[in-house]
Amino acid sequence: MLDAMRKSAGGTIAKIFIALLVLSFGIWGIADVFRDFGQNTVAEVGSAEITAVDFQRAYNREVQNLSQRIGQPLSGTQAAALGVPGQVLGRAVAEATFDHIAKEFNLGISNDALVTEIHADPMFRGPDGRFDRSRLQQLLYANGYSEDEYIRTRMSTARRRQIAEGLAGGATVPQTMLEAMHQYRSEERTVRYLTLDASAVEPTGEPDATTLEAYFNDNKATYRAPEYRKLEMIVVDPASLAKPQNVSEEDARQTYESSLARFGSPERRQVLQLTFADKEKADAAAAKLAAGTAFEDLVTEQGLTLSDVDLGLMTRDKLIDPAIAEAAFSLDEGAVSDVIEGRFAPVIVKITKIEPEAVKSYDEVKDILKDELATRRAEGEVLDLYDEIEDARAGGATLTELGERFKLDVRTVDAVDSSGKDMAGNTIELPEANKLLSEAFSADIGYETAPVQIGQRGFTWFDVKDVIADRDRTLDEVRGRVIDDWKAAQLQEKLTAKAEEIATRLKDGAAMDAIATELGLEAKISDPVTRETSTADLSVAAVSQAFEGPVGHVATAATASGGQMVLQVASVDTPPFFAPDGDEMKQVMQRTLIDQYLTGVQESIGVQINQAAIARAIGTDGRAGTL
Repeated sequence: MLDAMRKSAGGTIAKIFIALLVLSFGIWGIADVFRDFGQNTVAEVGSAEITAVDFQRAYNREVQNLSQRIGQPLSGTQAAALGVPGQVLGRAVAEATFDHIAKEFNLGISNDALVTEIHADPMFRGPDGRFDRSRLQQLLYANGYSEDEYIRTRMSTARRRQIAEGLAGGATVPQTMLEAMHQYRSEERTVRYLTLDASAVEPTGEPDATTLEAYFNDNKATYRAPEYRKLEMIVVDPASLAKPQNVSEEDARQTYESSLARFGSPERRQVLQLTFADKEKADAAAAKLAAGTAFEDLVTEQGLTLSDVDLGLMTRDKLIDPAIAEAAFSLDEGAVSDVIEGRFAPVIVKITKIEPEAVKSYDEVKDILKDELATRRAEGEVLDLYDEIEDARAGGATLTELGERFKLDVRTVDAVDSSGKDMAGNTIELPEANKLLSEAFSADIGYETAPVQIGQRGFTWFDVKDVIADRDRTLDEVRGRVIDDWKAAQLQEKLTAKAEEIATRLKDGAAMDAIATELGLEAKISDPVTRETSTADLSVAAVSQAFEGPVGHVATAATASGGQMVLQVASVDTPPFFAPDGDEMKQVMQRTLIDQYLTGVQESIGVQINQAAIARAIGTDGRAGTL
């Protein structure tokens, strides 16, 4: 909410640039540690300070927003891995740079102007469309801000907006630039091309021992064994605690009886419905039916076809008129009803097909029902057991002891790498694997870890029992893989050389069709492509090469399937230019102007970062953290 409130105070320029400057600051780095700070200062930017309170508040808000977007809470380790601390710090430094500039130029906003801005903010309007002070106080309270803090934030935003608008508010995009951008984005090209695969070159034989060993030594890092960890874990969730054998037959059968619709399909009937304008015409039709006229002939007399009156296979609940539903589901297959006084008009129906109700027996589904009932009952046990396990862990109990005390299975994973694979390269099934592995590879042997949440109602406790360091594998361990890789590399060398040979011939004036016939290949022509598109045949690399020269330009590129392509530009077409409003380019240019200015100011006045204060604010002091 506060982000929206702050943005609403500024124009387009301020909104765009403050956000994007975060990225530029984060890119050139926040690495130095300065010690001459108070504990409550995260950073100094010239004369402006970033307090630990402000930084922590912004950090918590960002983590909360990310958690809501991905649908699960982010741990501190996960937030650090995503670069959240650096992004928040980058935004704070960008804003502090604006504040330093504002102070240097003695910029400000009058109280009257600020009050007018706040009163005009749609977020603070009541049901009558006017400013509602209670609405303002409610939103501030919900976000942990006092009114004074919000006023200061709003004043800072106004000053930053003045700087941004002064720097780039009047910037316009030259027509020449717009035309150049149009040509770059809209130009379309077609290429003629040949595709080379393994069949286009001589087969590769087996490598000798010397060759294989040399290749392995040159690429030893590729075959390096990653770090593995041995884990012990206990899973507590409704499924693991459920005891279907304790669910009585009575309870399971009662559940079955109350949910019969779930275990089968209801009766369905093919209904033909002939509708009449009034009761008199319906009675006349019924008389004809009684006299031997077929229902189908009656439909034809009405100027209709059977498809016009076919309602399809219907369940009783799909027939919205109760009288029609009752009559239709009381007829035998092939029978025709009497006149039915429908809700909207009199009708006569015929049933041409009946699909009887099909319901699974209790014996077929009782195991499913018992599992479900047991799982639901176990949901209440999870939190109780959670508290008991946490208390026992705090008292020094091992997972093995916990398993014995609470009759829980203790699982041992002998070796798993950070991607979830064992030493043979097989994926290991783990609960919430990404979260669990992230936490496991941030912990050490003997490190008391927090439980990892599983879904909505489960937890995993784990201990790191051993760390198997990464190492160089021997050739014998990976011989088969090395041979396959050497063959693939040889194939690529041959394909690349063949493609370059063909490209040279094309550049020397040879015709692609003649080369294709000679080599038993097919010369193809692509659909039109732009720089920003690709096709099923042209890889991104091929499209890039297609725009490197004029008509006739020859190039080679790798294909998505591992082959090589030789291409020649066949046509170049640029659609006519119609001057757009230029808003997108204008924003890019304004962004660049402000970015360069702030970067220059930061280099001039200096930016000092207190890493220790940041670690305290995000709760990683004493543990590894990443900005």
